Amino acid sequence: MPLNVRDYGATGVARPAQTLKLENLRHKWLCYAPGITAIIYRLPAEAKHDSIGIQRTIDTAHQAGGGTVIVPAGDYLIAPIELRSRVRLHLEPGATLWGSPELADYQRPGEPSRPAVWQPSHDGLMPTSSLPTRKLLVSAVEAEDVAITGFGRIDAQSPNWVIPWMNARPASWDITRPGFTVFFDRCQRVRVEGIQIHNTPSWTLVFSACDDVQVRGVQIRSFDVINSDGIDLVNTSNARISDCNIWTTDDAICLKNMLPDQTMGNVTVTNCVIRTLCNGLKIGTESVGNFQDITFDNIVIANPDDDAKMAEGGINLCAMDGGFVRNVNISNVVTRNVDCPFYLMGGLRTGRQKAVRTPRPGLMERISISNVQSDGVRYTSWVVGQPAQPIRDVRLANIDVRKTRDFYDRAPSGPVPELPEQYPNPFVFGQHQGRDEVPAFGLYLRHVQNLTASDFRVACTHRDAREFITQEDCENVSLRETHFYEGGGGERNG
Repeated sequence: MPLNVRDYGATGVARPAQTLKLENLRHKWLCYAPGITAIIYRLPAEAKHDSIGIQRTIDTAHQAGGGTVIVPAGDYLIAPIELRSRVRLHLEPGATLWGSPELADYQRPGEPSRPAVWQPSHDGLMPTSSLPTRKLLVSAVEAEDVAITGFGRIDAQSPNWVIPWMNARPASWDITRPGFTVFFDRCQRVRVEGIQIHNTPSWTLVFSACDDVQVRGVQIRSFDVINSDGIDLVNTSNARISDCNIWTTDDAICLKNMLPDQTMGNVTVTNCVIRTLCNGLKIGTESVGNFQDITFDNIVIANPDDDAKMAEGGINLCAMDGGFVRNVNISNVVTRNVDCPFYLMGGLRTGRQKAVRTPRPGLMERISISNVQSDGVRYTSWVVGQPAQPIRDVRLANIDVRKTRDFYDRAPSGPVPELPEQYPNPFVFGQHQGRDEVPAFGLYLRHVQNLTASDFRVACTHRDAREFITQEDCENVSLRETHFYEGGGGERNG
């Protein structure tokens, strides 16, 4: 039976209360356009948080054996709420859940009243079996048959923290803010469908140690701030993500595994449109555990020509922390203004492994990337393993690249460094926002076994002095129908 939150004390009377203007338009590699403002919603005097009424409705439905919690049109200011088993939170059109702009609302009982709020690091770590120490905006813990649906919106009001931080001209990325916006921890049979999630101060939609997850038709829009990942699957299997539209600053769809020697898999991602300043599709970087049987299909990763920063990578597969990445099929991907169409890296980071095993290099095998169209490319695509653990059994087929930036008058001198501990990105062997410093402009291969590249084409708008494709310490590499074109002119075979 549906229960209406208005009948349990939620009023939906939050109102615009403050306008913030971004005055510092440059930080690190971000450059903002003038005139950016944000309106912050607060409660009228004496009004109570709507989370009290919404939580009461959720608990009532759960105690009755399950049901649907209806949030009708209105503006609801909420502190953190927790979903329960067999309860569906349904946001009707015109309903917005505004995250509280008060940091104190995210503290757990008994915590010091200090402003610091839990947040992930740049390369991300989170507890694998429990909630972070601070409350999250919308969460569910060990719930079954739980859902969020509808055409309403959850707005975490990240400009409330980001704009004052930016205007203070910070020297680092450290920012005091709440944590994840929507978080499911150790849940089974989870569905998130149709909703919008905007202005997230950290990771947006996160599933940790969950099973049987379905995400469909979700729109994500983040205010530009580091760590605002779109959808993160962490130690989670049997997941389907489809028909989503994601604009975010950090990785858009990212798979992570931090449970040693455990395998997450049976994941499909299809029919999604992405804009990001980082990576569109990513496996890793956190890879103490394993990844297996994963498909990405029918994906568009496109940044506007006037974006604050181009996307760093379209497809990024990482085996950095001793786990394996196996049986991955990526097909039908279109990218525009993405610096690097794809890059695959096997590493040997020791920090994540020391506590659980003797550190070992990551393993990557049986990878297929096909039917890729990339326009507006800057960096070379590459596949780089480790000397003791090459990447193997890779298929690259029907890939068209148009390189428009970062051409070399002369090839880089000296060997490319190994960098087994380095955080992977397209310019890992060069300089951030500089050059990639690899000896090829089309495809760079190192420590690779059994790779086939067929119908691999690169069109360059200017001449590049480097080789088209280079190999170092590779075995059984087959290149068929590989071509490049210079300056829009004649063809030369590779």
